[in-house]
This record gives sequence, structure tokens and C-alpha cells, in this order.
Amino acid sequence: MALKSVRCFLIMTMILGILIGIQIKSPYQISSDGSFIMRDTITKINKERIESYALMKQKKAYEREIEKLEDKASDENEALMEYKDKADYLKNLMGYTSVEGPGIRIIIDTHDDRNLAYLMEERKLFIILVNELKSEGCEAISINGQRINSMSEITLAGNHININSVAIAPPYEVNAIGNSAKLLNYVNTKSPIIDIMRNGYNLSVNFKVENSLILPKLDYIKSPEYIKEVL
Repeated sequence: MALKSVRCFLIMTMILGILIGIQIKSPYQISSDGSFIMRDTITKINKERIESYALMKQKKAYEREIEKLEDKASDENEALMEYKDKADYLKNLMGYTSVEGPGIRIIIDTHDDRNLAYLMEERKLFIILVNELKSEGCEAISINGQRINSMSEITLAGNHININSVAIAPPYEVNAIGNSAKLLNYVNTKSPIIDIMRNGYNLSVNFKVENSLILPKLDYIKSPEYIKEVL
């Protein structure tokens, strides 16, 4: 009977060890005291990574289609003009051309001398804000004059943030082209990340509706080096 109890104890110890090992090796382990904001942020970052890989593959297909459509485009034929319009749409989508339209301007700053760049990157506030604007139908976005597309990186570089490998500094100006009334209503009343920035981190976040926003094109096009499309 004693031997049987010892065996049961050893088996339970082994199972407990395996479970602890699995928990330690988890790549996205969140401590028990982790905040809801951080857990939600990590979930959104993981989703953004998956979407980025899919968009990188789609970008190559867009580029091939653009080349084909531009070769066929001609003002002399209405049908061919439709191809040109589609090519222009794809260029705008990828940030290859400057765009203009109504939208909203968002200014983000601090009330004190904190390093705003570190806070925005550590909490992934820019990434979440961009995703929220896209979910509300925003058609084009720029941050401090840097156009955002599926290949844009937003990273902390020392004491400042780099976007598209260009350093930007506070105050941060986010320009978003889309339905002005819808976007203003969203950031004023429905945006979780705006509420967090204002009430959670005591940031200054102000909005202004613009009848005409001009968003610049990307200075250079970043192409993936290693992925290949599998037909």
C-alpha cells in the first residue's frame, strides 16, 4: 500500500513538472498581475503580425497587377481607363502616390516632460490606434508626414520613434482620410485607445476635422527579400 502511494506521488510530481515546464516555455507568457491593457495589446500585436505576413505576399501580387494595368491604360478607350483607375487605386492603397481627401487630424502630446516616444512604443499605442482607424473605414493614414502601409515599421530608436526608418518627434500628428463625421464620432465617444491615452496615461489628445488632408507618398518602397509566391 505504501509502495502504491509512493508511485502515485511520483506520477503526480512528474505531471506537475511538465505543466510548469510548458508554462515557462510559453513565448507569450503573461504574469498573473498583468493588466488587461497589456494582455489585450499582446493579442492585437500577434494578430497584426499574422496580417502583415499576408499583406506582404499580397503586395507582390498588387505590384504585378499594377505593371500589367499600366501597360494597358489609355485615355482613348473607356474600358482601358477602368484598368487605369484600378491601378491608381492599388497605388494609393500601398502608399505609392500622394492622396488628398477629407478626414480628421489627431494631435498627441504630454502634459509633462515624460518620454512620449517610449510610452507610445512600449504600450504599442500607435499600432492599436492605426488598427482602430482602419476598422472604422479610414482609407489612408500618415504620422508626422510618414505614410503608413502594410510594410511600415513603427519602432523605438533610442529616445525617439522611427517610422519608415525616419525619426519623428512629439507632438505626434496623425492624419486619417475617411468619413470625417464617422471618424470624429468614433474618436470622441467609442475609441478605447483614445480613452486609455487620455485617462490611463494622462496624455493630451485633440482632434480637428479637415475638409482636405494631403498625405504624402512613401519616400521609398520597401520590398520583401526572402518570401516567394507559391503558385
